Amino acid sequence: MPDDGYPYNQRERVGSPPPATVVTGTRRGLSAFGAALLVIVVGAVGAIVDSLLFDNLRFVFGVLFVAACVLAVVRVHVDDLIGVVIMPPLAYAVITIIVGYVNPAAEGGSSGLKDRAINVGYEMILHAPVLLAAVILVAVLAALRGRRVQVARRERQRSLAQSAAARRRRPI
Repeated sequence: MPDDGYPYNQRERVGSPPPATVVTGTRRGLSAFGAALLVIVVGAVGAIVDSLLFDNLRFVFGVLFVAACVLAVVRVHVDDLIGVVIMPPLAYAVITIIVGYVNPAAEGGSSGLKDRAINVGYEMILHAPVLLAAVILVAVLAALRGRRVQVARRERQRSLAQSAAARRRRPI
């Protein structure tokens, strides 16, 4: 056993899958934190591109935000589906608050707290259809995935019960 400073159970074995991380999770899927991070980062990239090109949020943000939400719900572990369903409004709020505060609408350039709050509200209300599309898609996809897993677990339990009953009926 080579002495490389790591205990045996922490060394990567040949042919084993890569170790789990907070973002990528395991082969089972993304963690809820990883999914939220994915949506915030991809949405922020879309917000930055839109802010640079159009001076407010438009198409790039909407498309990337909705796509990231759909990707998150498709890749997240089944046990974390509830967290992903409530995540789009929170991620949307974080992104639009930052955009409304950092990149105020070009309406006179005042920088008071009241004007910043109005800018944040403006960004949130103006882009509500993006949030609505993301929430509806995420909720439908999460419900479909959750139902599929529930049926698969029920079938697996039924087949295990049937095989156990067959073993009990067989003479020794």
